[in-house]
Amino acid sequence: MTDVRSSDRWPLQIELNSETIEVGGWDSERWSISSLHPDQKADKGYNLTLELHKDERTDYRFNLNSVTPHLFVLCCEDEASGEFTPMHITASQDDAASFMDGEHQILETPMPPAIQCWVDTYLGIHGELIDAGKKKKKRGKGRSSGR
Repeated sequence: MTDVRSSDRWPLQIELNSETIEVGGWDSERWSISSLHPDQKADKGYNLTLELHKDERTDYRFNLNSVTPHLFVLCCEDEASGEFTPMHITASQDDAASFMDGEHQILETPMPPAIQCWVDTYLGIHGELIDAGKKKKKRGKGRSSGR
């Protein structure tokens, strides 16, 4: 993990908060992100680095175009100690969803405006990724020749 911001990496400090809630008559612990500080090293929180990848550019644009862009934090809970630890941070909802299984929990927090600008600049430098999943129209009678 790097401690210096670059064109594709941004170090962040994350602090978590837990609260006890009642679910179906049982007490349960719910975790949330209490604060996120760009460019700071954690004294009492956790240090993560947001790293951007060229193959996730479509996901970043989708996130930035949403009403409220978010960052997603992958967390793991140690059953023995009960410690809840952030492991990975991403601006890609698809990347975050790929970690959703019984062993991990994803927390989300609104993306700070400075990080939104940084991601948008990254997309400006590296271009927008065209979604490869879209089908091309077939050429033929009654179709545009594409000229």
